[in-house]
Amino acid sequence: VVPRKVNALKSKNAMEQLNPYAPEAKEAEKKRMADKTAVKERKAASKEYNKKHKRGPDTFYKTLMRAFEAKAKTESKEEEAADEE
Repeated sequence: VVPRKVNALKSKNAMEQLNPYAPEAKEAEKKRMADKTAVKERKAASKEYNKKHKRGPDTFYKTLMRAFEAKAKTESKEEEAADEE
């Protein structure tokens, strides 16, 4: 009588016989997935915060561009004054 073959992917005992590191690897994978979930939650919270608070005329880029617009307007007024003279 031939012994029954066991699928190591389905049987913990068979997997441990083939790969003694399997339980530690499984725990490491669980920890990695938990960390990945925490990162996803943090990114989602950041996205919500940005949607709520980073809109309108007070964003970094828009504030920066307003500074250049004011400078460009004063330069164009100076050029117009010089052209009129």
